[in-house]
Amino acid sequence: MKWKFSESDKEWHQTILNAFENILKMKIKPVLVYDRKHFANYLYKGATKPGGVWAECIKECGTIWLNPHLSTEPKVETVNTIYHECLHIKFPKMHENKVRKLADKMIPVASSLSSKKKIFDIVHSH
Repeated sequence: MKWKFSESDKEWHQTILNAFENILKMKIKPVLVYDRKHFANYLYKGATKPGGVWAECIKECGTIWLNPHLSTEPKVETVNTIYHECLHIKFPKMHENKVRKLADKMIPVASSLSSKKKIFDIVHSH
C-alpha cells in the first residue's frame, strides 16, 4: 500500500505550520515538502531510510519533510511531529530528547504512539 496525504491534509498541515511559525516567532520560515527524493538529494543523499522516521528537517533553511505514513496515524501525531520539527529549526542545538519532551508537552500524544515514535527516533537521531 502506498501512503499519501490528501490535498485536504496538505492544507491543514500548512495552517498548523503557519500557526507554529507565529507562536514560536521563527526567524527561518518553515516549508513543508512531500517529495523526499528532493530532500534526500539536498542533504542526506538517501543515507537515512525514509520508513525509519516520521519527519526530517533541514534546520538551516527550514525545510520539513513529512513521512506519508503519517497519513494513517491519528491527526494529533502529525501536529506533534510538525511542532517537533519547528522546534529543531527554532533551536538547532537543542538535544533530541528535550525537543521531544517540549513537543509532547505542547501537543500530548497517546503513550502507545509515543513509544512507536521513539522506535522511529532511535533509528534517526538529529
